[in-house]
Amino acid sequence: MRALVRASAAARGSARRVAYHRLALSQLSSSNSLPARVYHRYFAGTNTFSSSARKLSTNMDSQTTRNLDGLRGHLTHNKLEELRAFWFEHLTSETDRAIPRAEQQRRWFFGGKEFDDICVPILETIKAAGITSVEDILAVAQPRDPLDWLSLVILLDQVPRNCYRGAEAAICFTFFDPLAVQLTLKALEEGLPDKAPELRWRFSHRNWLYMPLMHSEDASAHEKAMLGYERMQQDILSLLEGTGGENEYEKKARETAQADPETAKAFGKLNVDFEKKHQVIIERFGRYPHRNKALGREPTAEETEYLENGGDTFAA
Repeated sequence: MRALVRASAAARGSARRVAYHRLALSQLSSSNSLPARVYHRYFAGTNTFSSSARKLSTNMDSQTTRNLDGLRGHLTHNKLEELRAFWFEHLTSETDRAIPRAEQQRRWFFGGKEFDDICVPILETIKAAGITSVEDILAVAQPRDPLDWLSLVILLDQVPRNCYRGAEAAICFTFFDPLAVQLTLKALEEGLPDKAPELRWRFSHRNWLYMPLMHSEDASAHEKAMLGYERMQQDILSLLEGTGGENEYEKKARETAQADPETAKAFGKLNVDFEKKHQVIIERFGRYPHRNKALGREPTAEETEYLENGGDTFAA
């Protein structure tokens, strides 16, 4: 019965998210202006990507090792590949993976039993393992490449939002979101996406890397999110001129952008605009008012007025 209740709540939540994101996608517009912010040190890096995750497994004490034993069978490379294949299965060509069309983006805002079957056991095991930092996750998962890192970001940031709804939603904000933010910051320190052309020039993938920062209630995280999305927009706009590329991914992204410049520019602008909507709320309130109920927080009079007058809730 609990599973059915959760599935019903997830369906209603997914429907709200679909409606919200359809509205956002319907408002896609292009912009020729380059972002004004300077390139940030978090996004610098020219060397080949090399993950440091393997070093972490040698630094765990015996108690931590025992706590994580139950997670090892769930957080495997095969599971990361399975999640990634499911998440991007509707993008059937490299053109789609470079710059997804508006109708393709809607696919990500549906939940369902198949999604739960893949992900809920992993999430429940993470909760039960006594995880206290993302280093524990990395030590167990041992991501091999940038796409494994991306799978972990999606697992910690997006998957809980599809699987935990209603009364269960608080676990997303209090447990999984902090881990997802730690993971994204670690990924940026590792040199992603710049050191990984398969991530940098596949904007359908790169978009998710910054999402935990957007979901954070920390103002500094939003500064990094905005820098990331503006840098992504810069990369998209840079593709509208010239030919070829330093690698197959940049070359395909350039071909895709030049074949449909308006869609390319609109995709970059959409992500910057969406982050800005989140950032202004954090700048004003220091938190997301629409989370107050789920987190048991007392709303301020200003927050109540904001929500009653149609303030953004992002279909939560």
